Amino acid sequence: MPREGPLKQSRILMLLLAMLALAVACVWLVFLPDNPEPAVSPIGQAESTCGDSPDAAPPPADTDSPTQATPTVTLTEEEKAAAEQARTAAAAGSPGSTDSTSAGSTGSTPEGSTPAAGTPNAATPAGTTKGVAPKRPPTPREREEERRRTQGRPALAERMSRSPGASSGRASLAKSAVQEQWDEQWTSEGINPPPMTPTPVTGKVMSEQSREGLANATVHLMTFFPLDGIAGGPLLPVVSELVTDAQGNFSGEVPASKLLPQSFPVAAIGISWDSKRILAAQPLTVLEAGKQNALGIFWAPDYPYMLKCDARQFNGTLSVVSTGEVNPQRVHTLKRTEFLASFPAFNVTAIQAQPPEGAPEPGHAQLIGTWGTSALPYISLRDGTALLRTQRPKLASVVSNGGTGSPLQLPAPFDVLVFSNDAYKPIGGMVIDNDGAPISGAVVATQGGAIGHSAVTDAGGWFFIDNPDEKTGSLRVTHDQYIEVLQATTPGNTDLRITLAMRRPRMRLHVTDRVTVAPIADLTIKVIGLYPWGKNKGKPMPEAFVNLAAFDGHYVLDWEYEIRSITLEKLGYFPRFIDKPSTTEELQIELSPGRNLEVLPRNYSAVEQTDRWFPDANQGPGIYTAWSHHWIEYEVDFGDAPSQGEQGGFFDIVLGCTNRGIVDNEYRFSVDVYVDDVKKKTLTIMADSLTIREGRASLDALSGVHRIRLVWTNDKWIPDQLDANIRYATLKFLEQPQ
Repeated sequence: MPREGPLKQSRILMLLLAMLALAVACVWLVFLPDNPEPAVSPIGQAESTCGDSPDAAPPPADTDSPTQATPTVTLTEEEKAAAEQARTAAAAGSPGSTDSTSAGSTGSTPEGSTPAAGTPNAATPAGTTKGVAPKRPPTPREREEERRRTQGRPALAERMSRSPGASSGRASLAKSAVQEQWDEQWTSEGINPPPMTPTPVTGKVMSEQSREGLANATVHLMTFFPLDGIAGGPLLPVVSELVTDAQGNFSGEVPASKLLPQSFPVAAIGISWDSKRILAAQPLTVLEAGKQNALGIFWAPDYPYMLKCDARQFNGTLSVVSTGEVNPQRVHTLKRTEFLASFPAFNVTAIQAQPPEGAPEPGHAQLIGTWGTSALPYISLRDGTALLRTQRPKLASVVSNGGTGSPLQLPAPFDVLVFSNDAYKPIGGMVIDNDGAPISGAVVATQGGAIGHSAVTDAGGWFFIDNPDEKTGSLRVTHDQYIEVLQATTPGNTDLRITLAMRRPRMRLHVTDRVTVAPIADLTIKVIGLYPWGKNKGKPMPEAFVNLAAFDGHYVLDWEYEIRSITLEKLGYFPRFIDKPSTTEELQIELSPGRNLEVLPRNYSAVEQTDRWFPDANQGPGIYTAWSHHWIEYEVDFGDAPSQGEQGGFFDIVLGCTNRGIVDNEYRFSVDVYVDDVKKKTLTIMADSLTIREGRASLDALSGVHRIRLVWTNDKWIPDQLDANIRYATLKFLEQPQ
């Protein structure tokens, strides 16, 4: 009996527990949600499909990272706040999370879990449908994609529908970048192979309308080779074709010339896409032969236009061609026909013909081209394959907006282009030296008028230009051994005598350390030249800089103009100023050791926000940021002011930069420079992903310790497509003579 009491109590307790469990089950059934399926955070889904978060930070300092890193996004302050909120919400609400109250996804339930029992209303905010997460603000990446879908891609399709068709006549202009094959190809055409250097290039093609890369676009990279080594003479064109990948990127190796053409682009780029020529020919400002070239982003399609051409003064099988911003008249006659055939052509309706409905009237053509709006296009009239005239249109005083849909309703920004058959008055004569001896290989180029013409003097010094522009007012004569001259003339003068009186200066320098007498192996020379002609003739020109290297300290400086003065600069030495330097004998120059004012950019004194600056990996010298308008500061000791009679005390800042990412091929960083909180200068520096480009400015006289602050001011960013991220690679302060 004593044991029966505890046993009875246990049974009663078990019965009570069973009744409680039944009651809990009934309560759960009453409050069961309408949708028992687990809800997954939509932010977590979006982030998992988009890839990396758009505001993900760059790799931490001193860690290895790929050379071409995923672009770091730069945002406005509002966008950054929204992106940070979305990122935090995604991290809290992503699959595997156990937090059911993550920001931006209230009411959603992490995958694999169920709502908490007894709190049926906690996961359903007022005003929302039970079990459905409220909408969150879109991320910058999502906003950009929505803009592409609703506006950008339709606008691109509309512009493409009005762009001219592509031409297929480029095969004969292609040449191999392999030296043996290059020589064989030119020799088979009866032309002496010009010197060639294989040159690797990279770049990207993007649409300004859809703000994304164009896949499977054909890039026509044109390089030009001076004939017989004369930079101002006829040019041999080579067209290399590269195809873009799914993101619009292209890369490859092209032939290039180390001898740059005179008064002509070093190279040009055209683009075809979807059977349309969407960029005719845009000159490149930089192409360094033999080096890796990151050309940046090219925007296409260019602005499509319609130009009415009047060729009624000519007979034959006529057509018109636009070569964009490249003048085909500089192309050698042996290759000019092939070069023109590489661009879309438009037939001129025959004078005697009865044109079909919608066709141009007799003697006219309707040319459709693309225009970058920066320079007037070159338009050529051909008879069969023979070039008759090349002219440039004039901007219309009243621009027709045209319309959309039909190519015949394109905007017409130019006046009707009339090809005139008036007999040209030629210009000719002879180029001689001071002794009256003929000078061969001189380049004579017309000045004035819309189209320039040029000729090269023969062995007797003679030149002849048979079709100069009627507004030609002078001739510019250049030669690689003489200072150029400008000769006034008018069309019709065929008995000119032009004298090249002064040879170009050629200076020989032997530069050593004054203390150790050791040769100085590299230095910078600042040159002040004199204007050779015009209203400023004999006056100082803007300063120019040249970097030279010579392991034995013996330098040769060739200059194209008369030299007023030079300044020799070397980091760690006092500068040496030389007025009216001699060109008849080698100059013996000693540099005195001075202040070595070079700062590693990573070793800053202060920054606005430390979490927005990222030093190079592996203790590299540089530092970069993805945010503009965020300052970085350096404390620099400029030393004592120079003593009486000493040169120096004035300093130039020289800032070297690269870009982490890819930007427009014409984009330039804008960097404000402050000294002790006072703005001194703004540096404009070309953005290059591979090569350090420098900007330079004078900071005037400085001594003692000063704070140098740098502020990058012109960020540019499109999610996953374009990103400007400035990297300060070098920072030097070069002392200047007073």
